Amino acid sequence: MDDQQPTQPSPPTDEPAHRRGPHLSRRRALALAGAGVVGVAGAGSLGGYAVGRTGERRRVQAVTAAAGTSTPATPPLFTTLVNQPGQAAGDIFLTDMGDTAATMIADGAGNSLWSSAGARSYANMRLQTYQGRPVITWWESHSTGLAAYADGQTVIEDVAHNVITRVQKHGDVSPDEHEFSITPRGTAYIVSYVKTKADLRPVKGPKDGLIMNGIFEEVDLATGEVLHHWESLDHVALTESHAGVPEDPTEPYDYFHINSVAPTPDGNVIISARHTWAVYKVDLATGAVRWRLGGRKSDFDLPSSATFAWQHDAQFETPTMIRMFDNGSDGTETVTDESQVLWFSVDEAARTARLVRRLVHPAKISAHAMGNAQRLDNGNLFVGWGTAQRISEFSDDGTLLFDATLPDVSYRAFRQVWR
Repeated sequence: MDDQQPTQPSPPTDEPAHRRGPHLSRRRALALAGAGVVGVAGAGSLGGYAVGRTGERRRVQAVTAAAGTSTPATPPLFTTLVNQPGQAAGDIFLTDMGDTAATMIADGAGNSLWSSAGARSYANMRLQTYQGRPVITWWESHSTGLAAYADGQTVIEDVAHNVITRVQKHGDVSPDEHEFSITPRGTAYIVSYVKTKADLRPVKGPKDGLIMNGIFEEVDLATGEVLHHWESLDHVALTESHAGVPEDPTEPYDYFHINSVAPTPDGNVIISARHTWAVYKVDLATGAVRWRLGGRKSDFDLPSSATFAWQHDAQFETPTMIRMFDNGSDGTETVTDESQVLWFSVDEAARTARLVRRLVHPAKISAHAMGNAQRLDNGNLFVGWGTAQRISEFSDDGTLLFDATLPDVSYRAFRQVWR
């Protein structure tokens, strides 16, 4: 275990008085919606190759207007509420996470430009760069709900829809929907949830309990070699979690819930853990946690007004500025009534941080799960509101320029130039 973690439970004395109800994690919500159980072996094995190369050509549907008309061939994918000048260039990348699972690209009016279907679950579709060329990436699974966490893969295809490679299950690690980020050096950051045994007595659970261990890996996309492998259980105590231990002993305790990994200015990574309300800087060479921002053991003093909870998509926007999507609530425990995008100015050497900006939707939207924020080339901010089924674009001064409602959930959403 990390040398910073306590050997005994140590609840904080300065925790804000939050409105609490019985904790219902997103994982549990999916289970109640009819999902199966996660069938993953215990952690430890790194056998097998992560990458499978393929010459497959994806079957996609390009949807265009009928010749000589301006009427789209299909109904809009979303309902546009606000559409003002000043928006950034590009189309909108999203996924349908409902019964009609698909990856989708649409213009600002919601007209479908192309879609791809065939799997039962999709998430996290976007444009990235691999080997100097643009590629479209996403996560998919032939399972739904919780079962998809142990049965997923990520796909990289070129803009002509030729599949370049996939990152597949290897050993006990199955790529999860929460993160797939390609680095300039031709590697990818992936995350995974691996069920393993753990002593839950420090959190008033059974001695022979089960947890979901949060896994981060960096994978070489050309060779499939796993370059870095990090496990939350080795470095983060169960007592850091704000999630309740399941009453059902057969249900693993999702104490960490890893949901984003992003590079730091000095070549390491920051990891967001939804259920500990914290962002961790991890040393890639040693795996050690260099610092925690937020949560029960924060290395930075933050006033209660800067508390974030159940957050997603933490990343450095500048060398000294961390931006994140703060959900603020998981639907049963609420810290803020509305979700928000937060910016923290961070001095790592002095261990000081301050909240310098917050952005909320004029409608005070609350997204109980999922969500992301993307800085656009013209300085605007594009926000996917996760389970609130909304996407928005704001100017740098916070003016709402674009706003739309989605018919179903998209884990993240992006505006990008791809054609």
